[in-house]
Amino acid sequence: MLIVKPDDQGIKLAAQLLRAGKSVVYPTDTSYGLAVDATNPVAVKKLYRLKGRNFKKPVHVIVSSLSMAKKLVVLGRQAEKLSKRFLPGPLTVVLPLRVRGRKRGLKERSLRLLSAGIGTLGIRMSDNKITLALVKKLGRPITTTSANISGLPASYSPEEVLKQFRGRKYQPDLILDAGRLPRVKPSTVVAITGGRVRILRQGPVSKQRIKDALKF
Repeated sequence: MLIVKPDDQGIKLAAQLLRAGKSVVYPTDTSYGLAVDATNPVAVKKLYRLKGRNFKKPVHVIVSSLSMAKKLVVLGRQAEKLSKRFLPGPLTVVLPLRVRGRKRGLKERSLRLLSAGIGTLGIRMSDNKITLALVKKLGRPITTTSANISGLPASYSPEEVLKQFRGRKYQPDLILDAGRLPRVKPSTVVAITGGRVRILRQGPVSKQRIKDALKF
């Protein structure tokens, strides 16, 4: 497992590895995340093996802009309000996939894998300069699942990542080392379907703040 600084050269190397179907551990505004190219189905399958995660459990993605998000999901009026109010920030908005029909392209196959057949996808825009720089450099969305083995605690330092993956058959290919991160709750997760807004996971963005944002 290669460990590099999250400077321009480190981010460039990380983007190159992601394009090649590899996996990268990176810092977010919550914990360390585990990234693969979200449009590469082979890399997505590798991600599930890395985490020891069930394919029936969805994985969210990070985008660098709302225009990138709109290529993946359908943003309605409510999602636009929440996105403009809280993104970038610790909020994940689960929305209907834009992909429809019987398309069999790599991107479509990959998004269906990430949605676990549910037909929705969680969109996140992290308030972390390293994360956003990585997504912009790649030019594609990346996965935003936490850098841990499924069922174990989130990792807030490279040391914690190394400890969890030590001795395992599948390991991340690179870590962007930003040091120890402050312990922040995982992002608030909100699902919007058919005009109904549901909070799936409580996090830094409170229910009241979400309600207030939707009033305007």
